[in-house]
Amino acid sequence: MVAYAKRLSVRGRIDCQLQQKRQEESHYRRSVLLRVVEVIKFLAERGLAFRGDDRLIGSPNNGNFLGILELLSKFDPFLADHLSRFGNCGRGVPSYLSSTICDELIALMGSQVKARICEEIQQAKYYSISLDSTPDVSHTDQVTFTVRYVGVKGEPVERFLEFIASEERHTGENLRDIVLSALSRLNLNIEDLRGQSYDNAANMSDCYSGLQANINRSILSQTLCHVLRIR
Repeated sequence: MVAYAKRLSVRGRIDCQLQQKRQEESHYRRSVLLRVVEVIKFLAERGLAFRGDDRLIGSPNNGNFLGILELLSKFDPFLADHLSRFGNCGRGVPSYLSSTICDELIALMGSQVKARICEEIQQAKYYSISLDSTPDVSHTDQVTFTVRYVGVKGEPVERFLEFIASEERHTGENLRDIVLSALSRLNLNIEDLRGQSYDNAANMSDCYSGLQANINRSILSQTLCHVLRIR
């Protein structure tokens, strides 16, 4: 039992040095990510651009992300050493300075923010939606999905949740499917939907086949099914 207890600790194991090196490497990477995440949060909160004309450390045109890291490195020896060792290393080297890791971290932060907004909507219970669409540079229609609800302090809150690519025809039925899919993905109950805001296009405002009419029919259908289940 004494021998078993010793081998449970890192010092008593055969791979002691390997485990210590692994812990040191993990601590180093966490320290780098901590600084990178804070820079991403700073730029995202203020709506500033991340990238510039190039991605080279030391270039005056490398954008805000790398530029702020270079500025911090003047007062942070740890970050300065990391930039000198891993800056401009190219692909295949885990430097946490590339646009790839930056995009991944932005996506992870965005999912956390979206989940928090959905929790607030669920606490408020009732909400309204606002939709509009416009084509992007690739000529793919992007539907903007915005939600309005009452905050915990009683103030009106409006949050943009996501862009939804739409490659199908913009009929009321297709847009209804997009809305229902988005509400299901965000775990929002359609029976708590109390308002809809669209533009004046026929596929939106038509009283028979428009998006608003299709959403109202879906709400009525869900409500009837709920009532029948209770009975």
